[in-house]
Amino acid sequence: MLGQLVDIETSDGIRLDGFLARSESDSLWMITHGVNGNFYGSRLLKEVSDWLFSLGFSILLVNTRGHDIAAFNSGAVPRRLGSQFETIESCLLDFSAWNSFVKGLGYELDGVAAHSLGAVKAAYWLAKISPPASPRFLAISPPRLNTRLLENDAARGEIFKEHLAHARELCEKGHPEEVMKVRFPIPNWLAASTYLDKYGSFAKYDYFELLDSIPSKTLWVFGENEVRDGSVNFRNVDNELGKIFGEHSLFGHSVAVVPGADHSYRTTRSDLRIVIEEWLENIN
Repeated sequence: MLGQLVDIETSDGIRLDGFLARSESDSLWMITHGVNGNFYGSRLLKEVSDWLFSLGFSILLVNTRGHDIAAFNSGAVPRRLGSQFETIESCLLDFSAWNSFVKGLGYELDGVAAHSLGAVKAAYWLAKISPPASPRFLAISPPRLNTRLLENDAARGEIFKEHLAHARELCEKGHPEEVMKVRFPIPNWLAASTYLDKYGSFAKYDYFELLDSIPSKTLWVFGENEVRDGSVNFRNVDNELGKIFGEHSLFGHSVAVVPGADHSYRTTRSDLRIVIEEWLENIN
């Protein structure tokens, strides 16, 4: 898949980079990364892009300001970026800027695909912005960001509460950008304010609370290993989503589980491709 490097600047002065591959179609899929990732580093997203490109779609792989673990803005406003310092709310500015870029090229945004935390951000953007032409949405393994859910984890809930208390203390003392080493829900290095935003905002970013507001035809797909044996913010979400879809008549939403797959689908990419292509065929 050949293409070109592209970049944009958001309304608050953040430069973001991406990769554009043009097909003969005027329909385009925007694809974005998970935590600590970027538009070029994920083999999973590269393969998803190749699959969609082979179906005739143009492809735009994009960074959000949470790209990589830590970065520095090369746009108009000096600022530390990366997953250590991002807030989920800022994805509204990032995706809106990329969407304007897509429109400026004369394309129609036909779909959004995202993995892990990127899927949480995309769900939040689609729910809050509700683009006039509602793109299809492929959400690959989004974690639930829900404070109460994480607090009630039987094995590591107490560790989580300790992290939250430490993050709040740092913010109250005027050190919101002090980086903490955290162990739950995933091992990482995060600024105190970032930890609170992602995991201490109760249900603000929990996609379970956004389903009614997402206008897109959506596939929520997970690996069997993460929904059966994974952490509390993945466990049994497929069953819970299916129940919600039925109770609320959310017929535009569907859920699938890839047998034997982990969060990165390392050995099950062909099975994931089948699930995605069957979904696309059924909604066309």
